[in-house]
Amino acid sequence: MPPADWLQPFPAAFRKEVAALLRPRAERRVACFDADGTLWTEDIGESFLRWLLAGPLAHLVAADPRLYEKYEERVRRSLADGYAWAVQCMAGLREADVVRWASQHAAAWPHDRPAMLALVRGLAAAGVEVWLVSASNHWVVAATGVRIGVPVERTIGARTEVENGILTDRIVPPMPCEEGKVAAIDQFIGRRPDLAVGDSLGDLAMIECAAARLCVGLRTRCDTPLLRVARERGWPIRLF
Repeated sequence: MPPADWLQPFPAAFRKEVAALLRPRAERRVACFDADGTLWTEDIGESFLRWLLAGPLAHLVAADPRLYEKYEERVRRSLADGYAWAVQCMAGLREADVVRWASQHAAAWPHDRPAMLALVRGLAAAGVEVWLVSASNHWVVAATGVRIGVPVERTIGARTEVENGILTDRIVPPMPCEEGKVAAIDQFIGRRPDLAVGDSLGDLAMIECAAARLCVGLRTRCDTPLLRVARERGWPIRLF
């Protein structure tokens, strides 16, 4: 697909930045995308957690019917703590099962933004390293990455240590949320991104560290904290 096609839905300033990024050069070109709320409208990590709590982790809800509400309360207090806790809830599950369930969940995911996936695929086809950097659990981030053409090795998500094939409750640092996204980029990618795309304050540090940026939001909620920052700083915005 020619760049004019997959870039057409985006602001002129953003198209200009991407055109500059696509000019031939010797060094690596890297684009980092948040996933939930950016590439699709809903949060696949939370959706997967709810599915687990209705099935393989139903015993946790039986012991505490307010478990998911408590997760949401934790997220409101601290994004990083809340998202880490969601992954820690999965302790005791077999990793092989989680990988299989995550793949099935990703295959049935109905909330994609076609323009965003076309952007991901267009950049990748042009030779840009596209990475997903998400605070959702790594297993479902990897599964969604594979579905949209991003290799597993270029997906970063929250994860716990695994012992003898079983998930533990020990978070593997860095937790990829807020400043932790930049730490994860430094650790796993080894260079700051040429382009970063996100939709929330959890992505702000990643967006700030990039050379070019795009902030994503909804027309029905066009005054989110990140969009206010984007307007103040003159960053390109794409509303859906």
